[in-house]
Amino acid sequence: MEKRIAQVVSIIFHPIFITFYGLIILFNSGLYISLLSPELKKWIYIIVGINTVVIPLSLTPVYLNRKIIESIKMDSAQERVIPLVVSTFLFYFTYFLLTKYKAPDILRIYILAGAISLFVALVISWKWKISLHMLAQGALTGVLMALALRFGLNLSLYLIVTVLISGFTGYARLKLNAHNPLQIYIGYSLGFLMTGGMLLFLF
Repeated sequence: MEKRIAQVVSIIFHPIFITFYGLIILFNSGLYISLLSPELKKWIYIIVGINTVVIPLSLTPVYLNRKIIESIKMDSAQERVIPLVVSTFLFYFTYFLLTKYKAPDILRIYILAGAISLFVALVISWKWKISLHMLAQGALTGVLMALALRFGLNLSLYLIVTVLISGFTGYARLKLNAHNPLQIYIGYSLGFLMTGGMLLFLF
């Protein structure tokens, strides 16, 4: 039963969805981007959703068919290299599109930070298996912390929920024997420091 719950948690909070979840939070955070027109928000959702969720998901059968990955779990570090290369490119492409259509700076930096985090994860994955689930959770926590500090926003509820979800996700990954504790801690710390740092100091 516990493993079944762990599997559900791992799917719902899969790193492929976290950037989009974060975008929803940003648009409802009370920040100035909350005032963007519904039409512009819709196009940003579409651009981010297609490039960071739909395309990576649609490529999974291709990876399996081409034997690039042995399973959707991508148990070995080496299996993650090609999917990470593709995802990093898609994040940079998303950043390019948001820049071209003059999206607010905070959204562009949010996506750029994701691209850089993925690139670092890609480099690490040549030799070691970092937790991508926790990288994504740490990144989202870092974003919320940076926004709260930079703009004085009251994001306590979002932060509490995100930290709790991060804990559940980390436990789920350990329960499934997908990672060891060090891979969990480093993944979370890397995501938190890189993404939070970029939004705090570059924006």
